[in-house]
Parts: sequence; structure tokens; C-alpha cells
Amino acid sequence: MTAYSLDHVALAVRSWTQGGPVLAGRFGGRWRHGFEQAGAFNPAQIEYANGMRVELLQPGSDPASFVRRFLDGTGARARPHHITFKVRDIRASLGAAGAAGFEPILVNLDFEGWQEAFLHPKDTGLGFLVQMAQAEEMPEELAGDMPGLSLTPPWPEPEVAWAALPAVAGQVSRWDPVRRVLRDVLGGTETPLEPGISRFTWPSGADLVLATGEEPGLRALAFRGDGAVSWELADVLRAAEQEQIVPELGIRVADLASQRVAG
Repeated sequence: MTAYSLDHVALAVRSWTQGGPVLAGRFGGRWRHGFEQAGAFNPAQIEYANGMRVELLQPGSDPASFVRRFLDGTGARARPHHITFKVRDIRASLGAAGAAGFEPILVNLDFEGWQEAFLHPKDTGLGFLVQMAQAEEMPEELAGDMPGLSLTPPWPEPEVAWAALPAVAGQVSRWDPVRRVLRDVLGGTETPLEPGISRFTWPSGADLVLATGEEPGLRALAFRGDGAVSWELADVLRAAEQEQIVPELGIRVADLASQRVAG
């Protein structure tokens, strides 16, 4: 197995304060770090009770920021950008990707503490970028006292319970490349749930629930306000298929514990 964790989902937003209060105020997400830096993007991560994180990607100061271009492509609306899978050996993962017929992009092995590569959604059929990252420490630990690091959230500390994020839901239209990347490259375990619906799991992080659909991409973040990690397929599908997108995040969100969809 090349990946050991579905580590986080990254959402592109105009500013951290656009999406952060939703993730903290509704689901008790704990701020872990933010980096404000010159360049293409400013990342911030919010953690949930099961260790799963949501990353907010804010455009950096560079007018040519890829986050800015990504948002401009949808009229400045927030939307999902990528999922990060932690791997133990990035070079082995690159080899597995090549053997499965994928050409990794944006490969960066220069920094020993964080080595990464991406797989393009047009190749994988997933509708979002796949990031493979080898890192022994969390980003805030790697950063140390790096300028621009913020360990204090730019909004009030959450007053609600610390929710878990046990499942992420999406749609795919071509199963062959999806299975090649999630099973063959990333070593995920596939469990068919219903015709056209499968769950993919790794030793840690959220489950990825995919259903056949015409528009590939991420559709919902399925939380549990009670901190548990179990979920029912009907509840996840309801969030992914019937609820409105939360504009601050560009994706649907649900509290499966209360059967109440937020947004």
C-alpha cells in the first residue's frame, strides 16, 4: 500500500474568513495553522475529532496565483480543489502511478520534510486533483517559527462540540481510471455498497464514497457532530444528492449524527 491516510480535503476560497467560520462554528473544527506568504497561495488547516482535516486555500499575493485562476474559472465561487493522500515513499508512489498509466504533474522532491506530486483529474476521472505527499510531520510542525505562520484562528474559538469527518462523497463517470488510481496507485480498499456506489478506505482519514454520475467531482463533506466515525450510506447520499451547496465552501456539508443537513 503506497498511501496510509486520506489526510485532508482542500477547498479553494477567496479568504480563510469566508469558509473558516462555517467549519468551526457549525462543526467545531480546530484551527491548526495558517501560512500567509508571498506567492501563489496561503494554506490553512482545520482539524476534526478523528484527525481528518479540511484545508482552505486562499490566493497569495501573486496576481498569477493558481488559486486565483482556479476561482476565477467559476466566477470567484469557492470550490473543492484537491484531496491529499499521505504516502510513506513518494518515489514508490510515482513508480506505481507510472505503471498504472498516469503521468504525475507538479512533482517536487526538493524539500525532505515535504515531498509531493499530483495526478490530474482529466487522467484519473475523479474530477479533482489528487495530491500524494510524503511528510513525517504535520505542516505546523515542519514550519517551526517560519515567518507568516499563524497558530491562532482569525475567528472566535468554536463553542460547539468537536465533530468528526468520517466520510467524503463524490461522483465519477469512468470507473476504470478511478479504480486504477485509488486501488492500484494509492492502495485503497474498495467495498461495493450498491450498484454504481463504492467506498474506498485507508488506514486513517475519512472514507471516500463514490457514486456513478455525469459530473465527476467532490459533492459533500459528511460530519458527525457527536464525534463518532460510523455512517449510513443513505445519509451520505442524501447530503450528496439533495442538499444545497454551502456557498462559503463550494461543497455540501451534513451532520449525519443529527440527520440534519447544514447549509
